[in-house]
Amino acid sequence: MSTLFSPVNLIAMVLFAAALAWRIYQLQRAPTVPNWAVTACVAGFALAFLLQQPVISDEVDAVIGRGAARVANNALLACAVCALVIFFLGSALGPVRRYGRVAVELIPLGAVIALMVVVMDLTPPELRGLPLGPATIHDSGIALFYLGAGLYLIYGLVACTAWIVRYLRVADRDLRIGLKLSAVGMASAAIGSIFRALYIVVAWAFGPVVKILLLLGVPFVIVGGLLFLVGVTYPGVRARVSALRRRRQHRREHQALGPLWTVLVQAFPSIVLRTPPRRRTELLSPRSIHRVYYRRVIEIRDGLVQLSPYLDADFGEVVAADPGAAAAALKTALRRHAAGEEMDGRAKQVLPARADDIESDVRPLLALSAAMGNGA
Repeated sequence: MSTLFSPVNLIAMVLFAAALAWRIYQLQRAPTVPNWAVTACVAGFALAFLLQQPVISDEVDAVIGRGAARVANNALLACAVCALVIFFLGSALGPVRRYGRVAVELIPLGAVIALMVVVMDLTPPELRGLPLGPATIHDSGIALFYLGAGLYLIYGLVACTAWIVRYLRVADRDLRIGLKLSAVGMASAAIGSIFRALYIVVAWAFGPVVKILLLLGVPFVIVGGLLFLVGVTYPGVRARVSALRRRRQHRREHQALGPLWTVLVQAFPSIVLRTPPRRRTELLSPRSIHRVYYRRVIEIRDGLVQLSPYLDADFGEVVAADPGAAAAALKTALRRHAAGEEMDGRAKQVLPARADDIESDVRPLLALSAAMGNGA
């Protein structure tokens, strides 16, 4: 049990859990063939990783039969790689060609899984499920089992790496970083698989056991797997971090706009948008902060437009150049409105001319609200 929860395994499990959770979330939002494929890929790698742990593989062998965990582990790896190939095919090909190529990709996958099942069944019972090593490499069943699985992995990993390199040219920055990490990871795993294949071929076909080939392959595969997980997880983590920062920014700005919003609502209660009553704690909700934030900006802008007949024509430029002076002019206009004084009846530009969208409106409004709150 302690091996299962070693530091390396814990890191891997956290990465697998994060990657799988992100992919399931994406799948719920858009259940497309590419999203299904990537989700299946991550799930396959995660299950294969768990089956590599002795505490789990021993239980599987005890229930199904010796060697079952080894077959399942390699079959899941093959399925995961095939799913990744299908992802790239589904993203690059049209619907008609896509399903044809997917069917073609399933043929070698089915063949290699059938090979592993048959070879494991023909392997002597005492050797079934044993790892690849000097003591087992000269058995034809063991050698053929690992060679077949390894060759398919090499094919799939190399193909996926090539697809990723093609996608790098059109991907955005965050996705490009994740793709680069994934490409390096898969290339590393492919190199490790090639070392293992060479180890099998040299020992099985020619006799010498070149242990260095097997030893070199292991770190390449481990590092490659971790890099692949980081690459798959990175865009999602980056997106979540950016969303969190944006929510925090909107929450701060919503509060900062309070002084300006308050005086305008007192003067023009009708600017408050008609919505169902909401609890005060809703402001902390990730789902609602953007809505209440934009609502406040819209209400402030509407209030300024209604007050604009009492403002000078250059008020929009004053807001940008001198928020303090703009706050003083705004207070004067509010007093005139409250007193019912005459106005010119013409709407004015209440924000800088370059503020042509709601996000651009916020910067001068924040400065104006701060000046109002400071008693300017």
